[in-house]
Amino acid sequence: MSLSKLITWLIPLSIVTGVCIFIVFFILSLGGNIDGREFSPDNFSIRYFKYNKVPYLNWVISSKETSDQTGDIQQDLFDLGLLPVNSPAKTWHLVSETDLADSLQPPECDARFLVYYLELKSLNGSSVLIDWNEKHPDLALVFWPHVIEMARQELYLKIPEIMEFALTDYPRDPVKFSDGLKTLVAQAYLDLGEIDYHLGKLKRAKTRLQLSLDIQPSKKAQTLLNNVLDSNTKELVQ
Repeated sequence: MSLSKLITWLIPLSIVTGVCIFIVFFILSLGGNIDGREFSPDNFSIRYFKYNKVPYLNWVISSKETSDQTGDIQQDLFDLGLLPVNSPAKTWHLVSETDLADSLQPPECDARFLVYYLELKSLNGSSVLIDWNEKHPDLALVFWPHVIEMARQELYLKIPEIMEFALTDYPRDPVKFSDGLKTLVAQAYLDLGEIDYHLGKLKRAKTRLQLSLDIQPSKKAQTLLNNVLDSNTKELVQ
């Protein structure tokens, strides 16, 4: 085959190949549109995000775009002096993520359990939690520090129990409210600390068990914490 015929044959082949590659990547990029929401326990910000990746290969092909969706409850907690003002959000936890190539709800989206209540509205459209804060300012100062710390320790799975206690089952007496809340929160740290211990996540187990003891001493929490410390000592010796 002469050089001229070879070039004549290669040019259309290259064009067709290039078009096919473009079409394939275009189709893959359409299938890899990712969007979702994130929550920051640092200052209770909520944001929407989106980006694009090649499905199955997890090749990110566009930068992450974000937009703020923080609700009014954040400002209310600022006003109560319970959250730091002008503190940037550094840590983000998934609330939801839509990945058409995989599942619609990744298992790590535990922050949704808190965000559900932060965005909960009454029949007249007002924030349930802001209304609660206004009706019970003395209880709010007891309640929210526990919720904030639980979010920072990623105890989202236990948030519904704490929220329902405050919104529906709370004692009106501040002392009884505080005592009941401490019992629930201490048990929440104990439950998840015990799970961490059995999973071998000793560092997190130690933190959660110690927090449980700080809130409300218990024999079980102390025994588990001693076991964690013993396990850590054995690992260092080995």
